Amino acid sequence: MANEEPPTRNSLRSLEWLNFFLADVQTGLGPFVAAYLASSGWNPGAVGYALTVGGLVTVALQTPAGAVVDATRNKRLLLMINLGVLVCGAILLMRQPTHWTVYSAQVLIGGAAPFLAPTVAAITLGIVGAKAFDRQFGKNQAFNSAGNVFTAVLIAAVSYKFGYRAIFGVAALLAAPAAFSVLGIDAKQIYYTRARGGAESDKSSPQRDGVKSEGWRQLAKDRVVLSFLLRLFLFHLEISAMLPKLGELLY
Repeated sequence: MANEEPPTRNSLRSLEWLNFFLADVQTGLGPFVAAYLASSGWNPGAVGYALTVGGLVTVALQTPAGAVVDATRNKRLLLMINLGVLVCGAILLMRQPTHWTVYSAQVLIGGAAPFLAPTVAAITLGIVGAKAFDRQFGKNQAFNSAGNVFTAVLIAAVSYKFGYRAIFGVAALLAAPAAFSVLGIDAKQIYYTRARGGAESDKSSPQRDGVKSEGWRQLAKDRVVLSFLLRLFLFHLEISAMLPKLGELLY
């Protein structure tokens, strides 16, 4: 068994800035797609179909993504791969908006989205542990919110000067500092067992697994979790289309 090392300041700062720049990338690829397609001559029905494709891919991969995040030992690599997928989606959106490019981009973006937040949460838990998780997660979200504000201002300026298509170029470029932030996190400080919800007293190295995973039956018995999942699903079902629709109306 390896001795546990306390998280370094550099790893924690890199984690916080990762949340900032992830918000930058995701904001640039979010509600602006509808406005961009509307400005390119797509009718509301076609815009709705394109957005639905991305949403369906995200929903379909939500549970498998959680299982992959839970199982993988190299969570930094998982983040880097999905950042690359987002960049590919952004590059496709910068091209002429044909059905092929737009639908392909939506599949890529929708496929990468469910991996990002769970991976960051797992890395956070693996670094700081359960006792310090709430405090660090709050800091993460503060940086995430600041990233959203920064990106909104940046995108407003860029789209005003260069048009909607430039937004996706900005999103692709902002993936670079996000990747540097990932590399700034010390992989040796992400304890694999603890990142999966292992006991706080477990001090195994990232390469060892001392946790016996619970099965689907155990989850099905937890009525609180199931009730929360249902409410979360209904909440997103209600509000998910509001920002894209607002973008169309403003255009």
